[in-house]
Amino acid sequence: MNIDTSEFLKPTPTVDSDHPAVAAFAADRAGGISDPVDRAVALFFAVRDGFRYDPYRVELTVAGVRASTTLANGYGWCVPKAALLAACQIQPEEASRKRLAQLARRMIRRRLREVWPDVR
Repeated sequence: MNIDTSEFLKPTPTVDSDHPAVAAFAADRAGGISDPVDRAVALFFAVRDGFRYDPYRVELTVAGVRASTTLANGYGWCVPKAALLAACQIQPEEASRKRLAQLARRMIRRRLREVWPDVR
């Protein structure tokens, strides 16, 4: 089955992957990493650890959850941080959907092994 995923890789009002600051942040944190999974992991930790989680300053507007806004603020709650991660992953030359799926499988498998050692 061949599915055209190009529609999912376009910038949106909240996942503004075409914003210059977002592209620069992604390139700075993971530009030299060629392996797509390692790149996804590096960007995941850069967003998770580099931006303070602040559930007390929730702005439920498009501008409030926009990736570039989170980047400029230096903090966010789960939704804007997820928008920033998605925007960093979606760069024109890369297929982020596959990378994110690989990252999720790797992290789930690792956690499952901790809990249930017989998992391969």
